[in-house]
Amino acid sequence: MATKDKPKCDVDPVCNIDLTEMHGKFMYDFEDEVYYFCSELCKEKFAAEPKKYAKKAKS
Repeated sequence: MATKDKPKCDVDPVCNIDLTEMHGKFMYDFEDEVYYFCSELCKEKFAAEPKKYAKKAKS
């Protein structure tokens, strides 16, 4: 299985839900990295404060 088909972000950076079984329907590009979310609501929260959540996702 090719790794390029898998999202770089396996956990929603807003609510910490495991996304390994989801298809990355909700995504947002921030600082040349694509983040994936469980819902439109989490995506909107991330878009409002991307630096807050991007740090959490990388730690």
